[in-house]
Amino acid sequence: MHLRAVFLAFLLLTFAAPSGAEVEKFMRPSGGSLQPYFRMKFTPPAGWVQDDNATRENGVAIYVPEGEDYSSAPALIYIRVSYNSDHRSLATFIEVAHERWKAAVKDSKIEKRPSEKRSSGQPGFQIYHFTNPSHPQQAYEMMAYGEDKDKDGNAFFLMIALTGASQKALADAEAAYRASLRAH
Repeated sequence: MHLRAVFLAFLLLTFAAPSGAEVEKFMRPSGGSLQPYFRMKFTPPAGWVQDDNATRENGVAIYVPEGEDYSSAPALIYIRVSYNSDHRSLATFIEVAHERWKAAVKDSKIEKRPSEKRSSGQPGFQIYHFTNPSHPQQAYEMMAYGEDKDKDGNAFFLMIALTGASQKALADAEAAYRASLRAH
């Protein structure tokens, strides 16, 4: 009886604790040497799958609705993970990212949107909407910025984008995108 209670308490503590270590580290060949590569453990929205070819070709995880691929999907999700080597705040990371984007895409408009809480107990995702008329492949985009750690406690920034050629494609996928963000 006592052993069963200990086991039950262990299970409750294990599954009740907020999940962590959502970032995995890898090494991959690049230019004759090994380069670090970071990937977020990500559960795509229901009905979405990873496009393995596009992921491999672009070097970032790319998800599309089932039955679609990178070239045919009206909207897709891609994820970038960056090591926070200089211990910047998320606000500073976002500010620098937006400055770089606006320098590269002069006609871009960026608007803050409601953030999304995470079920893991991690701080919520900060979400921005981009309108990029001169970038037809990314004419409309929602970008969720967040933070996470790997199993060793190293800090990372997450950028999870929902992108498409039309605002309607984004609007049609936004609920599933936000549900997926909450799950992390």
